[in-house]
Amino acid sequence: KQWYQRRVRGQNSGNYLAVKVDRIVRNRESENVFEIFRLREKDVPVENFEIKNKVLSLSWDPKGPRFALIQGDQGRTDVSFYRIGEKIAQIGKTLVNKKCNTIKWSPLGQYCVLAGLNNFAFDGMLEFWDVGSDTPTLMESGEHFMVTHLAWDPTGRYVCSSNSYGGHSVENGYFMWSFQGTKLYETSLEGFVQFQWRPRPPSLLTEAHLKEIKKNMKSYARDFEIKDKLSKSKASKELIEKRRRVYDEYMAYRKRKDQELKALRLQYEEVRSDSVEEEYVEEVVEFFIKEEVEAAENKE
Repeated sequence: KQWYQRRVRGQNSGNYLAVKVDRIVRNRESENVFEIFRLREKDVPVENFEIKNKVLSLSWDPKGPRFALIQGDQGRTDVSFYRIGEKIAQIGKTLVNKKCNTIKWSPLGQYCVLAGLNNFAFDGMLEFWDVGSDTPTLMESGEHFMVTHLAWDPTGRYVCSSNSYGGHSVENGYFMWSFQGTKLYETSLEGFVQFQWRPRPPSLLTEAHLKEIKKNMKSYARDFEIKDKLSKSKASKELIEKRRRVYDEYMAYRKRKDQELKALRLQYEEVRSDSVEEEYVEEVVEFFIKEEVEAAENKE
């Protein structure tokens, strides 16, 4: 005798749909079978693959053909990444003994954070991963003790980890991280409840335009570097011109004042030459310095 339990998880962009089938056999051992539906392909083809270990959660890359699985139990968890191509293939090796129960993907895809939320056993560990290549790369790891929530900003550049009053009554507040895992800011707020990013309107660029930009990113980067250098040289040129203008104004002011001083000196010399010569009187002054008295000798 065996029975099935099905769970459905769809990708944000609507390209894929995953159905998890938990099959329980007589000895109460479960088999995890996944059915991946390619929703935008003709006749919606489906592919099955089986995971031996217990699967705690599946999370989709919201933009790319990737998904992640957390396997094991709450005390010991492993993480695996998969890519959907002609067939479903694992990306790199399984990450073993990870202190996480949640995977949060960047809204732009490729980057994700492995986190242990609402679990003291995981010590609030945060790991920032890049899954864009054939091998997942750990960019940075950090810690936010008692972390309860993670929130990516709409641009995919920043991540906020927070400890809300609803989860714990102490050490409430939030940390701000870059998508690469660099801690940028932290603060404590008594009674902190919730953190939300300001929503952004959807991009005006089509998917084709976005793919073209990503494909030609290196050439765009070179163009921007050239423009940055030109703007810097222009700023330097403007600064040099401003300094030259101030110097010229000072030298002109100094020359004008030198001429005024020279004219004043000439006027003074003319006035002095026309004045009556002064008469000088010579006086001789004698001072009494010393008086000596000597007795005359008696020759008799």
